[in-house]
Amino acid sequence: MAVTDHGLPGRTLTALTGAALALPGLVPDSQAATPTERQWDVGYFYYEEGDDRMRVESLKQSLVLPLGDQLDLTLNGVRDSISGASPIYNLPEIRCRDGSVITPPVISVSGASGTTAAGGPRPERPALNAGDCRIDGARQVMLDGTFQDVRTAGDFKLNYYRGETTLGFGAGLSREKDYDSNFMSLDWRQELNDKLSTLTLGYGLASDTFTPLNKTNFSEDKESHQFLLGLTQVLGKNDLLQTNLTFGYDQGYLTDPYKNVYLLSTNAAVEEVRPDARRQWNLLTRYVHYFDGPKAALHLDYRYSMSDWGIDAHTLETFWIQPLGQGWQLVPRLRYYSQGEADFYRSYFESLPANGHYSSDYRLAGFGAISGGLKLTKQVTDQARLDLGVEFYDRQSDYGLQGHADSDFADYGFTIYSLSLNLKF
Repeated sequence: MAVTDHGLPGRTLTALTGAALALPGLVPDSQAATPTERQWDVGYFYYEEGDDRMRVESLKQSLVLPLGDQLDLTLNGVRDSISGASPIYNLPEIRCRDGSVITPPVISVSGASGTTAAGGPRPERPALNAGDCRIDGARQVMLDGTFQDVRTAGDFKLNYYRGETTLGFGAGLSREKDYDSNFMSLDWRQELNDKLSTLTLGYGLASDTFTPLNKTNFSEDKESHQFLLGLTQVLGKNDLLQTNLTFGYDQGYLTDPYKNVYLLSTNAAVEEVRPDARRQWNLLTRYVHYFDGPKAALHLDYRYSMSDWGIDAHTLETFWIQPLGQGWQLVPRLRYYSQGEADFYRSYFESLPANGHYSSDYRLAGFGAISGGLKLTKQVTDQARLDLGVEFYDRQSDYGLQGHADSDFADYGFTIYSLSLNLKF
């Protein structure tokens, strides 16, 4: 592993101390102060949720081309094959003293595939809160059948280097059956204090169009803005500190047309409705220490996020970059995440709230998650590197720090397997 003048692993440190809160296609990662050498990356990723839910196969490619002494161009492409089933809404479970468990059936609702969830006659619901029966938990209703989709995306990034300054411009697009996205980014990086400090400013814009398959002649747009201010400071021979502050503003159609909410008062499911604007603030603090003895680097991250939807989130993450000799490198990682629920989230509703905003999407619930992974790297030659990785994710309502309504019925996990090849030429 190459080591910089300050004792830190060079190219790995550059890659892992970038703008970590940047959204894909928006504010980009930080780059070196000179054009990157020519290289090509190709990777295969397989994602699978438990209980036969979502599955994704992804093929990604990236090509970096230096264009003289002051420019480099990065070209990225990805193709995702997506299939499986996902939750549409939640049904309360009614438990009675005689031991019976009743789950109210609901009217048919459309899913992402255009099919409908199983419906049926709606029998009379037993009286609640009268001592004999009560609501005790809920269960998810899954999409009836599976859906399939393919996402193709591509983008480019052009960097201009002049002295201590780097200017970047990027743009790209993403296409699915029901979702189109176009995005661009601008960023400026300035090295200061004899290159011991780096100041970063960034802006990103995305314009999306949603044409859901379960609605005829329906099309809505969304626009996203993101601003980034970052400072990276070398503290000493083996220590580095980074802080990033980002602000994001989304407006337009932010509802998921494939999600519904169950109304206890009418025994029916209706489409969710979310606010048409969202403001979100994110703060990242990252500390990196390089150990001379094992020639390894420790990364410690803390991220705090808050939005005007009422969701506050905390993330703690650590990973260790350990060379093993003869071109081998091992990177274990562990991450903890906790969020509170959105102001307009309920697992189900008695009736529609007066403010007109309501969702039962499990992603807006309060919960916690533990994830981790292991990546093994082999530097085959000076020009070729092979990466093999596995990651896991476990979402549990009980893992959450903040107070929230129980959402253990939505707990699930997934695993990601990856294989990638990096070539320099």
